[in-house]
Amino acid sequence: MESPEGVHFGTAGWSYADWRGTVYPEPVPRGFEPLAFLAERFEFIEVNSSFYRVPTAKMAHGWAVKTAAFPGFRFWVKIHQSFTHELRLDRAVAESFRDGLRPLEEAGKLAGLLAQFPYSFHLQPDHLAYVGELAALFRPWPLAVEFRHQDWLEEEVVDRFRGNGWIWANIDQPQVSRSLGLTALATSPETAYLRLHGRNARDWFSGQGRDARYDYSYSAAELSRLGEVVARLREQARKVFVSGNNHYKGAAVKNLLQLKEILLRRRPMGQAH
Repeated sequence: MESPEGVHFGTAGWSYADWRGTVYPEPVPRGFEPLAFLAERFEFIEVNSSFYRVPTAKMAHGWAVKTAAFPGFRFWVKIHQSFTHELRLDRAVAESFRDGLRPLEEAGKLAGLLAQFPYSFHLQPDHLAYVGELAALFRPWPLAVEFRHQDWLEEEVVDRFRGNGWIWANIDQPQVSRSLGLTALATSPETAYLRLHGRNARDWFSGQGRDARYDYSYSAAELSRLGEVVARLREQARKVFVSGNNHYKGAAVKNLLQLKEILLRRRPMGQAH
């Protein structure tokens, strides 16, 4: 199924045991390659493993090779947790990270980097300055920044993003305490980003683990509303990346395909301003 013009869909990660028999075939046939399977259906993917381990050039080369049959397929790579959760601007780690991604860049498959900050990262002057230092550390690669606390939804922050070309990551997440709500902000004329985390409020802060937190399947009505958000983003930016992170048992794959169908049924979206 083709995607609407200028809208790119992709999953957050691809290595999930519970995708066998739900997304991937079970039993797995000889020579089956999950990345190629997803590249045939979507336009990009987020690399989650890089949050836990700095990727090596060998790993990145493998990702490029496995998706070589799909020249338009891209990767958004989540930066290491030491930068976003430990707030350490380690230049040696950053250099290793950049070196590891060179094969993707050389293959024309690196869309950009994603910095996912935790809910505990609140807006304060030193934190806003830190974001700027982080963006400078990885320049000139595009950087999408995700905040989860509503403190960040301030005009001064949005203006800073627009002035520097940083990409605001709009997110759909459970509305618990002071969680950031759904926005439709495009702070770069080139790229807009939307990440769908699901709305499992019960388990969002339960500490029961990743699978419980992202165990959610969107309803048709919820997807229709999200389609409106995508359309608004497309009016502001040339490309919109929509990521599904409600990965448990393949809900992200199902919902992204449903969202794509909803958008295709609507009238064509106009060119970005």
